[in-house]
Amino acid sequence: MKLKFTFIGMALAMLLAGCSKDEFNERDAIEAQKELLNMQYQHELDLEALKQKGTTALQELINTATLNQLKLTDSLQRRNAILANQKDYSVTVVDAYTNAPVADADVTVSSLGKIVSAKTNAQGVASFSALNLYPTSAFMVSKTGYAATQILQQNITAGTAKLWNTSDLSNEITGTLYIETDLTNATPEKVGENVLVTASASVSNSSSGSYNVYYPAYTKADGTYSIKIPAAINGYTLSFQQVTSDQKLFVNATADDQSTAFPNSLPRIATVKTYFNVNSFNAGYPNVTNNYYFKVSADKTGKVLYIPGYYYNYNNYNQVMLSNINGKYQIEKLYTYNYSYYNNLYVDINSFTYDPQAQVDVQMVDVAGNLIESAPKLVATAGSNGKLTSYYSPEGGSGYIHLKRDASGNLVAGAKGVILKATPYDSYSNLYYMNFTNNLNTAVNNTVNNTYLSNNKGDKKVVNFYYGSGDSREKQVY
Repeated sequence: MKLKFTFIGMALAMLLAGCSKDEFNERDAIEAQKELLNMQYQHELDLEALKQKGTTALQELINTATLNQLKLTDSLQRRNAILANQKDYSVTVVDAYTNAPVADADVTVSSLGKIVSAKTNAQGVASFSALNLYPTSAFMVSKTGYAATQILQQNITAGTAKLWNTSDLSNEITGTLYIETDLTNATPEKVGENVLVTASASVSNSSSGSYNVYYPAYTKADGTYSIKIPAAINGYTLSFQQVTSDQKLFVNATADDQSTAFPNSLPRIATVKTYFNVNSFNAGYPNVTNNYYFKVSADKTGKVLYIPGYYYNYNNYNQVMLSNINGKYQIEKLYTYNYSYYNNLYVDINSFTYDPQAQVDVQMVDVAGNLIESAPKLVATAGSNGKLTSYYSPEGGSGYIHLKRDASGNLVAGAKGVILKATPYDSYSNLYYMNFTNNLNTAVNNTVNNTYLSNNKGDKKVVNFYYGSGDSREKQVY
């Protein structure tokens, strides 16, 4: 401790001697002394800390030396284990189709972080010396003109690595893709151009499993496709790109309508964005079977009454009877009893009020637009209370809607109209009726197997595929 103070005193004397009165005043001397005292204090703290830590510091040195020894021993053990695991390996490579040896194939593997390669000899064998591998270490096998593959270290003694020669593209699968973008007709449409079609084949590869090889092609504008492929032992599976397209179809209503219930919306043609996948019909399509309706002019409150054209339910039915005139038809009489039910929905005719004794015009609405050439002139009659009345007409019909007549009771000109389609009712009486019950939406909905053998060289397959009526739609239809 005395030595430390001596050193500090000498330093202070030197500092005072080296400064003149003008350059070093009393305040400066006091500050210098405080600084040196702080240095002294910190030095003493450091010495005391060393004394307190003596035993602990020694133990730390011992522990560090022991740890280093353990690391050295472990390193030697690892080195010995690596040297013990070094083995020689050979990989046999054959043609997947013919099982003949494949010479000059490149076989590559990683051993202790280094890439090691060898080529197969005439017997299809690639040899390696002193490799350090794990059971899951993979030998990569490749050759120009072949599909690359791999085989695991644990499987090289159980079988061979199989390379598939993909250079001989003498086989072919061709066909046309069809799609239902228009459900209002009876025939499917062609899918169009730039739709991806892929043929894939799976090749078994010893116990290491299998690998797939893919051959893509795109359709032309007429929906046709052609894929050049090599012969495949297990055949091919075809897959197809999802297609998005507008679909034309009949709907009773869509999600855009405020109400999807009759009579707030009538069947009509709609166009809805639809998503298609091959052999997929999950979207379905509405059952629109009422081809025509009677639309009664608005009542005093502005409401419009719609009555289904053809409907039969025990005592309630609607029918339009026609006669054949040179291959076309004209209305002879109408039966319109059923006004209140449609798909179990009640429509109360008495909720519509018109002027008393009014002759209310009625329009025949042709949903598909293929029934009427010249619209008939029809009428409904309101009673003294303004409600529509049911009566028998002079032509023999009965119900609420009849052919229109003038004040003299004669049919007005063109009252019977010209109808283009009808079905036989009584050929002896030359009577027909409009009892169409088929769904206006039509689709083929064929399914086609998408897996085909092509295991002989030169095989040609013609396969047409059908996308179906849709997998899903952008909005709901009813």
